[in-house]
Amino acid sequence: MKAPRPVRLDFVAEVHRAKVAGAALCALGLAAALVLGLAFDRKLSERDRLDAALSALGKPRHSAPTPDSLKSVAEAADVERELKIPWTRLLAELEAASHDSAAGVSLLRVEPDPGKQLVRITAEVHSLQDALAYLKRLQKSAVLRYPMLESHERRKDDPDHPVRIKLTAEWHT
Repeated sequence: MKAPRPVRLDFVAEVHRAKVAGAALCALGLAAALVLGLAFDRKLSERDRLDAALSALGKPRHSAPTPDSLKSVAEAADVERELKIPWTRLLAELEAASHDSAAGVSLLRVEPDPGKQLVRITAEVHSLQDALAYLKRLQKSAVLRYPMLESHERRKDDPDHPVRIKLTAEWHT
């Protein structure tokens, strides 16, 4: 077996300095920082110039509304108002009323008028007694108030001869 080599520690050894390489790296770093600083200053100047040009233009002026634009705004407001109508409760109540009556009630049309808080219902039933039973069931509704039978007519062109009824009621939206 070989004897281990003795380790020699010299805490006062001379330091090898690369004075030229260090100075060159420092000068290169300072030059790069100077170039970046100048580029940043150019960009700040350009931004200030563009901000001044933009503020010189002033705020954009809006032209007076045209009749067409006013009409489209009114139509958009009508559509928005119709979309906000709470259909779920009304349709659920009408469906429950048609299932509760002994004979089948076929809803043909439901026309709401939210401005007047009215709803017009067109339906078909087998007989006038079924229509009155449906009307009585709607009178118990929490969603509709004062349902009334506006008209009824027997359909002779249909082989089953159903009765077409038109109802009107106040609608709580």
